[in-house]
Amino acid sequence: MSIFDNLKSPLEKMILKSPLHGLLSKDLAVVSFSDPRTGKHLSFSVEYQKEKRFIRIICSRLETCWNKFIFGSPVEILIHGVAYHGWAELIEDPDETLKEWKAIFKHKPKLAIDFGIKGSDSDNFEFLELPETLNDYSILRIDISSSI
Repeated sequence: MSIFDNLKSPLEKMILKSPLHGLLSKDLAVVSFSDPRTGKHLSFSVEYQKEKRFIRIICSRLETCWNKFIFGSPVEILIHGVAYHGWAELIEDPDETLKEWKAIFKHKPKLAIDFGIKGSDSDNFEFLELPETLNDYSILRIDISSSI
């Protein structure tokens, strides 16, 4: 871990919240929420994938902050300078998880290649169960149609 890793997220958040957000907002957003246990306001810059009313975020299972969403929680997510409110849930069901990964890879096929997964074409990925390379990750799905 570089000394610059600790500066990356605050710098990204600052740019994403500014009029210069266009420099980063194609792939990055800021997700904000209150910790249900402490009430502390938290926010992170994250890579996202948006499809209609759903926003998907890939979370490392090593980062425990995402565990707060196992039972769902209200969030705000800033995308392209627009704040959306919604309900975020960490996807736990194996069938639903598989469906979410396929949706992400359908919209970002290069990401599948980054994870070492090959699709038969850019619209259809052949795996019937979760590839082992994805075991260290979870999907946080935000439904922005259920605003708070």
